[in-house]
Amino acid sequence: MTAQSIDPWELLEELEARRLNRISRSLHEYCRYIDIPGAPVNDDEECDEFYPDNVTPAAHHDLLNEKLQQINDGDLKRLMVFMPPGSAKSTYTSTTFPTFYMGNHPGEPIILASYGSTLAKKFGRKCRQITSSDGYSRVFDTQLRADNRAVDDWGLTNDATFMCGGILSGMTGNRAAGVVIDDPVRGREDADSQTIRDKTWDAYQDDILTRLRPGGWQVIIQTRWHEDDLSGRILPEDWDGESGPILCRDGLVWEVLCIEAECTRLDDPLGREIGDMLWPDYFDEEHWAPHRNQSRKWASLFQQRPKPAEGALVKRKWIQRYNLQPAEFLRIVQSWDTAYKEKEINDPSVCTTWGETRFGYYLLHVFRDRLVYPDVKRNVVSLALAWEPQAVLIEDKASGQSLIQELREGVKVGDQIFVPHVIAIEPEGSKIDRLVGVSGIIEAGKLYLPEQAAWLPDYESELFGFPLTTHDDQVDSTSQFLKWAHESRTMIDVRTTGTERAGLAEEGRKSVRGNRRKRYGGFM
Repeated sequence: MTAQSIDPWELLEELEARRLNRISRSLHEYCRYIDIPGAPVNDDEECDEFYPDNVTPAAHHDLLNEKLQQINDGDLKRLMVFMPPGSAKSTYTSTTFPTFYMGNHPGEPIILASYGSTLAKKFGRKCRQITSSDGYSRVFDTQLRADNRAVDDWGLTNDATFMCGGILSGMTGNRAAGVVIDDPVRGREDADSQTIRDKTWDAYQDDILTRLRPGGWQVIIQTRWHEDDLSGRILPEDWDGESGPILCRDGLVWEVLCIEAECTRLDDPLGREIGDMLWPDYFDEEHWAPHRNQSRKWASLFQQRPKPAEGALVKRKWIQRYNLQPAEFLRIVQSWDTAYKEKEINDPSVCTTWGETRFGYYLLHVFRDRLVYPDVKRNVVSLALAWEPQAVLIEDKASGQSLIQELREGVKVGDQIFVPHVIAIEPEGSKIDRLVGVSGIIEAGKLYLPEQAAWLPDYESELFGFPLTTHDDQVDSTSQFLKWAHESRTMIDVRTTGTERAGLAEEGRKSVRGNRRKRYGGFM
């Protein structure tokens, strides 16, 4: 065929067919081709019309689409996405991606879940609008079915189907090839509710995962409200904001895409420099300013790490460090926070061991484990024998009362009776109140932590993250000791002369160095 005989209309049709084929295979191209629904045209919750979203995709959207493309192509099965509010993560994950997947996978059903049915249906309406457009039918040669158009349960003529609903609504129906969970937490009140967090986790385990076909894919997208939210229960306990493939507590590898509002990591997935802000072409500094001084909000919703690096109540700069323990202590004290049931392992029990000097309080050791009652009692005895404390503090609550009584009666070790010096502590106020009550001691530079210890990262994570952390047992043990130590020391200072205080200090040093017979009823 000569150049003169080429029909220009046929050439244009062929070029258009190639373009549409390229769009159908590339989520990057698809998002720039279709009209993405934006804000609804009115305030009616059931509004089916939306203004077009004309925002040009930014770098973080392209990175997100790369991960979603891998889901579509079968190269990735599990993806978590954490980004600040307003970053348009839902636009691409819950609006464009489901329709792209359905066009590429005839006959496959997908599910979208959110904290409530209203939000889920909003996504359902936007997806349905895309699939009813002429542009969509040109790309995928399929369209919305006329006989299956309910906003929360609809399908295409290629037999791909879409269901959506609240994660706690107990969705029932057919199994799914993939699940998108967008924003499983309604807000701060729900995030702080242990009951809601437990219900959300149970719904995920019992309703969502059981709906997945073997080999099905999952996408969880959210801002992080709480360390113990849905994603937090899947992520490893030591996760600290890193992106990439992460081996999680469910035994599976998840791809994590965590993008902070303000870059604080050298391995930032966008390649930003430390201090660079997200999407500067869209968000100016005035957008971020009102949120920066709200440490809990900034750390969780905007930085995606519910445990603030500088802590909510205790600041890292307050802490003193030591390389070597002092040669002598005025006294050594152990502080127990017990948590157990008679025949069931509960929350972790903790023992912090402290050395006291006239300068401050040295944390010497942390024991932390989930134990049943006999093991708690056994560890109290073994740690007391190992460290020879002058006092063993045990909170006088339901899980500690029987332990206090039995230890005071003595425990048989070999052919001797061992009686540790147990002091029952009556807790006053909330856990937050207790830590606030001793925070002045820490701020004054009287709390010394070692430079290195196997238990130190876990202890610091809880101390500096409280009250945003999942567990608070190490914090409780610490505040219990500091309050008792400060009050008992104050009583000595008030009631004795300088000469008497020196004598008491010397007696304490001798006792710490090994006068076990005197303190433990003759046991050696």
